[in-house]
Amino acid sequence: MPGTIEAAAERHRRLIIFRGRSAGSDARALVANRLHDADVLWVSPTEQSGDWHWTDPRGARKLLGRSFDAVVLDLRETLSADAIGQAHGFVWGGGALVLLLAEHATAKGDPRFAAYPYVATDVSARFAGRFDEALAGYQAPADAVLTAGHHATEGTAEQAALVDELSAWMVAPGDGVGVLTADRGRGKSSAVGLALGRLPAALSAVVTGPSADAVGEILRFAARAHGPPLEFVRALDLATGASEAPPSGHVIVVDEAAQLPVPLLRRLVERSAGVRLLFVTTVRGYEGTGRGFSLRFVPWVEAQPPHVQHFTLTAPIRWGAGDPLERLVLEALLLDAEPAAIRAEDVDAQAVTHRKLDRDALPPKTLRQFFGLLIFAHYRTTPDDLQRILDAPNIDLHALFDGDDNVIAATMVAHEGGLPEPLSHDVAAGRHRLRGHALTETLVSHLGLVDAGPLRMVRSVRIAVHPDLRRRGLGTKLINAIHAHYRPDLFGTLFGATAELLTFRRQAGYDVVRLGATRGARAGETAVAMMRPVSDAAHAVFAQARDALARDLPTQLRLFGADQELLLDAALAESLQAGLAPPTPWPASARAAIVSSYAYGPRTFEAAASALIEYVSDHRVALDRLPQPERTLIQARICDGAPWLETMERAGLASYPAVMRALRRAFRGLVEQVEASG
Repeated sequence: MPGTIEAAAERHRRLIIFRGRSAGSDARALVANRLHDADVLWVSPTEQSGDWHWTDPRGARKLLGRSFDAVVLDLRETLSADAIGQAHGFVWGGGALVLLLAEHATAKGDPRFAAYPYVATDVSARFAGRFDEALAGYQAPADAVLTAGHHATEGTAEQAALVDELSAWMVAPGDGVGVLTADRGRGKSSAVGLALGRLPAALSAVVTGPSADAVGEILRFAARAHGPPLEFVRALDLATGASEAPPSGHVIVVDEAAQLPVPLLRRLVERSAGVRLLFVTTVRGYEGTGRGFSLRFVPWVEAQPPHVQHFTLTAPIRWGAGDPLERLVLEALLLDAEPAAIRAEDVDAQAVTHRKLDRDALPPKTLRQFFGLLIFAHYRTTPDDLQRILDAPNIDLHALFDGDDNVIAATMVAHEGGLPEPLSHDVAAGRHRLRGHALTETLVSHLGLVDAGPLRMVRSVRIAVHPDLRRRGLGTKLINAIHAHYRPDLFGTLFGATAELLTFRRQAGYDVVRLGATRGARAGETAVAMMRPVSDAAHAVFAQARDALARDLPTQLRLFGADQELLLDAALAESLQAGLAPPTPWPASARAAIVSSYAYGPRTFEAAASALIEYVSDHRVALDRLPQPERTLIQARICDGAPWLETMERAGLASYPAVMRALRRAFRGLVEQVEASG
């Protein structure tokens, strides 16, 4: 046992910190001639000279699955929680994470969270202070020693046993559902890939996930001795039948399943009868903690036939057990936060208390329980969400507490709107993008309701009730507390819809004003915007939005159905249309504004489709005068309602973004043709 502990300690990773103006040159001097250039990753907003790998923080996601002896992370300008979570996972055991920090890390907050009317200096540095405290408590050498990492390619005995177990499960007769969960760095993706590589030639398999990049590690290890190579297939295509699933008795692997919406995962189960279906996901990972997957999807799938088999890995493979850097990151980013441990029978729902949280005096227990509830409620809560909770000046936190001061319901609200009229017009015309004003952007930019810009709004960003206390009125109690606490022009929210959630919000006085899922949304999401108007001006905007929805929704549902981009069940489709007046033709002035907003501005096709269809129908002569490529695009998507994929193929274009841009240009040409002809 002592030898095992010593071996694990040898594979612990180091943390090296440089602060101030000389941090970059200090890090370069450290790296130079110490390690092979190919074994060093530099993550920085600005490109670095040298032969090592460089990426900006946004590009680091594409390197998932790669490992390096040293990762240099430049946080001097922006202290990004997501970047910290990403970077530590790239480091081999025995290697080092090198942090470049400002001289005084708590001197300023992250300007990404400065929503109008706030500016960068208004953003708090609470997260920076929290991170500094975590660094101060780091219990491992933080000296500038840089050595090559231990490239553990042979795996562990635990991983080898899992490969055997998965291999046997995959070829067992009949259908089955498997769930494999593990923390990052445990070798789960490579284990799945090795098991897939053992499949006999007679069995086929497909691998899916949130993106082709996300499943790259499985595909890299899945070299089959017999049979065709494995390929990535979009999860939505499998769920909707756009791609043919493997036949009965074969295998589907869903990697990083916690990053996919629960309705999409459920549809995969429902459409995969007779198939061995394995869901693989990271828990406590920077890109999404997986607790929503564990607490919302797994209980559902366990209640379905067939039997669910669980697999896991506990021992790290990239670094040694008990790695102090991993402990530091888990604590600083709250990646292991969970809802409070309570006994449901001990909580009196009538005696709970409501409080607005003081972010300057937030007890660690309260923050951990609050964030744990948000992790449960949303399938992809990231470290940046923690940073936003702590630092964004337009964010407030509210919670319900039991008698033991445990957080049993939590909500995060954003103050939006209040735009000057010129800025509202700029947003409507696409000349200005608003940061942190999702509801305002939806109403002004996507719906063209310029009068909504000056309205003061309180938007519900997230709301969660303890999983053991649901259906006891706590969500309604918390929403009512929010309504009593503020006096805005309107309350609103945007979320991935279900019939149940729509009913819940309607009971609190909200109703749907926009269906907002497009191809740019995450696969399978049905995003809706809902409003609860308060002032007379807000009631007027609400009425306009509902009238527009009555005209748009039938067309939107038809187009989304053709694209199969939304997983709309009958109950949700019916709920979306509840209470809408019968659609009427667009008033001329309103249609003209929508046509212009799509042709020259920011409005998406789906948000303008019904008005565009009317416009094209009224101007067939002008359409016939357009060049053939433009006529083909407009005829396919607008006149025929063809799916984007078919429109792309008819036009001979290579990608969805290309066909969307080309359709806008073609329609702009039609508008110009009409205007030129008088």
